[in-house]
Amino acid sequence: MKREIAVIIMLTLLLGASMSQGQWKMRVHEGETTTEFWVSGIDSVKFQRGLVPEMVVVPAGSFLQGDGHAYCGNDERGVTLTRDFHLGQYEVTNQEYLEMLQWAYDSGYVTATAAEVRDNLDGSTEQLLDLDDWGSEISFSGGTFTVDGGKEDHPVKEVTWYGAARYCDWLSEASGLDRAYEHSGDWLCNEHDPYGAEGYRLPTDAEWEYAAQHNDDRIYPWGDEAPDCSRVNYWPSSPGCVGWTSPVGSYPDAPASLGLSDMAGNVWEWCNDWWVCDLGEDPEQDPVGNPTGTYRVSRGGSWHDLGGRCRCACRWPSLPDYNTHAIGFRVARTVAE
Repeated sequence: MKREIAVIIMLTLLLGASMSQGQWKMRVHEGETTTEFWVSGIDSVKFQRGLVPEMVVVPAGSFLQGDGHAYCGNDERGVTLTRDFHLGQYEVTNQEYLEMLQWAYDSGYVTATAAEVRDNLDGSTEQLLDLDDWGSEISFSGGTFTVDGGKEDHPVKEVTWYGAARYCDWLSEASGLDRAYEHSGDWLCNEHDPYGAEGYRLPTDAEWEYAAQHNDDRIYPWGDEAPDCSRVNYWPSSPGCVGWTSPVGSYPDAPASLGLSDMAGNVWEWCNDWWVCDLGEDPEQDPVGNPTGTYRVSRGGSWHDLGGRCRCACRWPSLPDYNTHAIGFRVARTVAE
């Protein structure tokens, strides 16, 4: 369908250029809606990919959180998630982050220098993205953000937890949805009810692990086999499998049943929850964690980590204002009822 629209537009422009001014219109059909434009009034035509990253639906269900061995995954507890949710098929890429970042900058929602990007909404001035660190592949100059050549499909890095949450809110704003996050205090998600949020958000700690080991309590996203460089971009020994991030989707989807990529390795992924190491063994339904804390949960390991951190149950603490060349994120959204 998109290819047909593109052909029609180009043919119309060519025809319009050869006819007398004002005699030709371009008619664009989208479902039952038709929009017309005078060809003579069109300066240029730009095709742009949709702003929302590709997402898959993860069905509600129950699982055993923790595996008794992973770092801060020693406790094992039964968890039931009662809501289906969308989860990014891939980690958010440099190009995807840049597109929303440029939109946010043009909208006055952020401030930027060559060194950093800071929040500019609801009184927040938190750092969102470090552009000056060596791991950044995004630059800013003259009001425009750019990505290093060939790095467009690599996961965004040097992004703080605030920068990941803010990206989710930009998506919501651009899509006409209620923003999920507060931008002061503890940045609660939907008043500490992330599952009930209308807009885009980060996956909860439980949602992330549930998706990674779906649906058989596997040790790693691909199964129970030990990590190797054919399955995951990690660091078994110097110089690592790749020695840097890979373009998203470079490895076989895992879990394949959901079509998710890079749930282990490549970059750590920010989650919604405040970090607590010992979760206990009592069963939980739709757990949300503590309403406040010091560290946020990050998951999945990275290109610069050993194989043990690729375990589905491994949970890692990171300060929300922390940024590095080995941490990024993917987005989530509860399926509307």
